[in-house]
Amino acid sequence: MNGKENLAKDNRGVTLTEMIVTFALVGIFMAAAVSVISSAIVTHSELTASMYAQSVGEMLLDKVTGELAAARAGEEDFILIGDTARLGGTEGNGAAFCDRDGKLVVCLVEDGLLRFRYWDAEESLNESNFPQNEWSFDEKAYMGFRITDMQIHKVDEKNVLEINVKIKNLKTGFEYSTSRCTRCYNFKSDGDYQRITEDNSL
Repeated sequence: MNGKENLAKDNRGVTLTEMIVTFALVGIFMAAAVSVISSAIVTHSELTASMYAQSVGEMLLDKVTGELAAARAGEEDFILIGDTARLGGTEGNGAAFCDRDGKLVVCLVEDGLLRFRYWDAEESLNESNFPQNEWSFDEKAYMGFRITDMQIHKVDEKNVLEINVKIKNLKTGFEYSTSRCTRCYNFKSDGDYQRITEDNSL
């Protein structure tokens, strides 16, 4: 009999205080969980944006440095670095040079996209004559980024150039900067070095 009486006495339910404490603890745990999840989402987004930006930056630098490194260095050949605005450039500066085949090439940024324009002869390098060919990456390759600035500079008195590129994601606003140096391996003598020049009147 005593067991049944004790069971009946213990069957009292939950008090208001216990419910309040329980709900408070659940609220604290949920707030902590939301904070952790939000932080994880932000971190993941930043890492993803950084990974995409690094991939796009490396793609752009690979192309620019590869073309400049292989520029021809014959007696009449040159690398001219400067403002490309009158040739259609809109962000930063670019370079004009002679490629492996002796064609005049202008590397520039137009509306956030890297472009290479090809002329047959040096004298046709002006705003009134259109290039014969133009090359650029497909817009999908940029993964939502655009170039906001490109700077090319000579870093010594010989044949080393530094290329700096800044890109920005159009949707998220994430910005990324990267740079790389390249050696123009066909320019080997003092006379060659003098034909790698910086001139804002490009």
